[in-house]
Amino acid sequence: MERSSFATIFAIRESKIRKNGTTPIEVTINVNGERCSFSTGKNVNPENWDFIRQEVKGKSDEAKALNKYLKTVKTALYNKESDLLERGFIITANLLRNAYFDKVEVLKEKSLFNVFEEHNEQQMAMIGNGISKSTHWVSEYTLRLCKDYVTEKFQRKDIYLRELNINFIKDFHIYLLKRMKQNTCSKHLKLVKKIINIAVANSYMTFNPFAPYKVERTPVEIEFLDEEELRRIINYDFVLPRLERARDLFLFACMTGLSYIDIKTLNSEHFEKDKEGRVWIKKRRIKTGVLSRVPLLPLAKMVLEKYKNSGKMLPMLDPADINKYLKDIAILCNINKRITFHTSRHTFASTVTLANNISLEVVSKMLGHTNTRMTSHYAKLVDESISKQMDKIVDLYSESE
Repeated sequence: MERSSFATIFAIRESKIRKNGTTPIEVTINVNGERCSFSTGKNVNPENWDFIRQEVKGKSDEAKALNKYLKTVKTALYNKESDLLERGFIITANLLRNAYFDKVEVLKEKSLFNVFEEHNEQQMAMIGNGISKSTHWVSEYTLRLCKDYVTEKFQRKDIYLRELNINFIKDFHIYLLKRMKQNTCSKHLKLVKKIINIAVANSYMTFNPFAPYKVERTPVEIEFLDEEELRRIINYDFVLPRLERARDLFLFACMTGLSYIDIKTLNSEHFEKDKEGRVWIKKRRIKTGVLSRVPLLPLAKMVLEKYKNSGKMLPMLDPADINKYLKDIAILCNINKRITFHTSRHTFASTVTLANNISLEVVSKMLGHTNTRMTSHYAKLVDESISKQMDKIVDLYSESE
């Protein structure tokens, strides 16, 4: 775009002399003959003003400080002009004055935490409508970690977007690794990259300096129970009521694929009966808001029937308690795996459904996944499990030859 004819003129208003003998220093912006003026917020004795040089006379500390400030005002105006031109604005004197006073919305300088807090506030408003409380909690936690890092690294409470570079996220990664494992780090780093993408989309920045930084996850082997291990838990006669209840809740999850929070919030309105008499659970997942549709298997019906007089749909235990009891259950059932309540969801996807030839698309719908790519991971796990078991058979027959 063609550059405008732009000049700044500093002058004093001798007609506005104050009681202390000083007068305001004003700046006039001239753009293609159009003018507007505003006060710099500084005052000077008229005798000390150089009308030709447009600055304060003398070499005193006060004079030097005032002249340095006037240069800062001039530089800021030229920077605002450049920012406006970059965004396609036609420069006028009034527009430039408004830009100087941060009254042009698109030019308001944003900080990292400004954008982060806006994101979190919008997310909070969407809780229960596609956003879960846990997702919002992670966003708030990531923001706290960022603030702690900026305080420790820069001794500041915030940092402007224009100050960010790839070294910021590299050093933040190192900071996180001292406190958590790589996969947890990756979750926080991806969110920070997302926040900067939002800043770019809103024209607060021209590009994402974090874009080239790759956030890798360490492969994690997902545990699930095979059919034999699942039957051991089903058939085991538990003496302690707390272990029996933990077992029943775990089995209900294994037969439905529902997560802990989705079972905890389950109520009668989530059950439907079709024309053939089959009972379905149709419930939107708390985490994603995606509808999961699961026909109720006999074992799941038995668990519901068993606890129908408990006052709740199912008498859920505290997550920490149920995971602790599942460790004991694994030992009692001679299962050499780390079992948590979420293992039930993996077991439903792998052993209960995919291993019994239920299609990937159907399993994806039951799990409430947004696409089959998420579900296909379980299919690979099933194949690996089958391969390992077949390898044992191969070794067995090889030894008998």
